[in-house]
Amino acid sequence: MPYIHHSTCPVCSSAAIQFCTRVQDHAISKEWFDLWSCQHCQTLFIQDVPDETEIATYYHADNYISHTDTRKGILFKAYHMARWFTLHWKYQTIQKAIHTYVPGLDLHEKTVQPRVLDMGCGTGSFLHMMQMHGWQTEGIEPSETARNVAKKKYQLNLHPPAQLEQFPDQHFHLITLWHVLEHIHALHENLSVMYRLLHEQGLLFIAVPNYTSTDERFFGNYWAAYDVPRHVYHFAPQSMQTLLAAHQFDILKIIPMRMDAFYIAWLSAKYARQRLPFAYGMITAFISCLASYRYPMRASSLLYIVHKS
Repeated sequence: MPYIHHSTCPVCSSAAIQFCTRVQDHAISKEWFDLWSCQHCQTLFIQDVPDETEIATYYHADNYISHTDTRKGILFKAYHMARWFTLHWKYQTIQKAIHTYVPGLDLHEKTVQPRVLDMGCGTGSFLHMMQMHGWQTEGIEPSETARNVAKKKYQLNLHPPAQLEQFPDQHFHLITLWHVLEHIHALHENLSVMYRLLHEQGLLFIAVPNYTSTDERFFGNYWAAYDVPRHVYHFAPQSMQTLLAAHQFDILKIIPMRMDAFYIAWLSAKYARQRLPFAYGMITAFISCLASYRYPMRASSLLYIVHKS
């Protein structure tokens, strides 16, 4: 199987990299993978990760919810309930950010057709919501299975990644990556494309798990958001700052995504084989949420609101 071996950090190119820990793929393959860390920018990454031609095999499972939208079992029913609340939170956050950071972009005027591109859009629930609010939507999704679900469920025509090259420059007022950046092998190439496609007054939203979170400290190698090898990279605020600055993006605001802790902690407790995983997960998530009010950068996930420098 082809693997990618890094001699320098894939984010900042520093040679100051070293072995950190081993993590198991609890969800699908049960294989073990080595995480290495960069001492310069604090990025974690999988050393010898399967390359882009092979990684798809690690997504092939009936219970991989981002691609199948399954509701089998109480865990995934809870996921759908949490997603309903999160979708509304996302829309309100987008509206507030546009009003705050790009007030000249009045999306309520009939002369403006707001356009959103969602990268790694899964089965299309976010784009469906944006469409209902009057946005023109485009979505990129590598999984044919997920694209077919989106077509059947929401009548959305999603695109494979090759479509990115077909969009004109500065075409989108909003580009979103909801827990997607950590999956992308070609980080720098994709961020360069995002810069080209983003309108001068547009916003880029990037949500990623935060490995410096309180809930990661509880679970360690069992922390479900490591999700190796599907999560190729793991970011801290410092590593995101380094990566985005390299592509002429400025971070306007970092927002804690506290609700993510509940699903992640529950799944982590299952992986750790806690006697009462639901109870342990909920207690841990509650502690993580409380801690994030005092230490926002320790939230389970972080949303970075970004614009061009």
